[in-house]
Amino acid sequence: MQSEALRNIKTMRQVKSSLEVAGRQRIKTTNSLFKTVEENERLESVGLDSGQTAQILAKEKMRAAKFEASVERSRQKLLKSREKIAGLVNRNRALTNLRHEIQHNREAAKGAHVMAINSAAKTEAAKHNGLHEIELKY
Repeated sequence: MQSEALRNIKTMRQVKSSLEVAGRQRIKTTNSLFKTVEENERLESVGLDSGQTAQILAKEKMRAAKFEASVERSRQKLLKSREKIAGLVNRNRALTNLRHEIQHNREAAKGAHVMAINSAAKTEAAKHNGLHEIELKY
């Protein structure tokens, strides 16, 4: 038996936002039920060509443009701060790697110095092989 759930999955194109649903919804009132289609169209276009409406629409467009510019500035600041932090992190990584390398070289040089001391101690021990040990107690 096939699954019915997969047939009911909707894509984002099929899903409507609440704003789209509310925009197309017409509330049925007594007044709207008795209007003719021509009268309804005429009443919906009243006031759209007035100067005040044009001024309000222009202000809203300016507000939207300012908002978009503000968002873009914020995005650029975020990218700039990310680059700054990435530079700081990379510099600290390079510094840490250099310090590890210096420490490794120091340990390698110290190891060579210890080996030289050990070989010198062995030659001294070889010279004193014939002597007896003395134990001192205090």
